[in-house]
Amino acid sequence: MGKAVLEVIDRENLQQNSLKTGGYLMEGLERLMSRHDLIGDVRGRGLMTGVELVRDRKTKEPAKDECARVLERSKEMGLLIGKGGFYGNVLRIKPPMCITCEDVDFIIGVLDAAFGEL
Repeated sequence: MGKAVLEVIDRENLQQNSLKTGGYLMEGLERLMSRHDLIGDVRGRGLMTGVELVRDRKTKEPAKDECARVLERSKEMGLLIGKGGFYGNVLRIKPPMCITCEDVDFIIGVLDAAFGEL
């Protein structure tokens, strides 16, 4: 089973796709950070990303309640992501390796709308 999975990853160039779309996702999240003060940090590697929500970028006060609202609103719009972090204020985005740039555009659009409603 494991060998078959590795063969699909290789045959469908999923590692290269993850590198490309992961960079595209980070760019989109960084654009959101410039538009929404609630985003205190964007971090990650490849497709595994985190968006830390803070009430104040200087004090880094965690925005736990706001994170829960963004998470719920995103779910209502069709985007399933997680949350984590020590204070429960980090949106965790871990899409599958087969994600497309169009899928990333959807993620960014939903998050932009959810942040805009706060």
